[in-house]
Amino acid sequence: MMLFSLIAGGELPREELIELGKRVQVPGYEQAREFFPSAIAEGVMEPSIGTGYYLQTEIWSVLRWGKRAA
Repeated sequence: MMLFSLIAGGELPREELIELGKRVQVPGYEQAREFFPSAIAEGVMEPSIGTGYYLQTEIWSVLRWGKRAA
């Protein structure tokens, strides 16, 4: 309830709220997020929507790549 209260009061930065939403609502995002910078740098994927916003297919590709790279 405290989180909802802070959101309602506009007390949390917008980007942090968006990141929180992605981490808890987008399947695979939490597991893949550490691999995105390397995957993009190595040409494994290029975000279709834009950096920080990934399609589900891109997330799964990065997860598969990350497992092989680890």
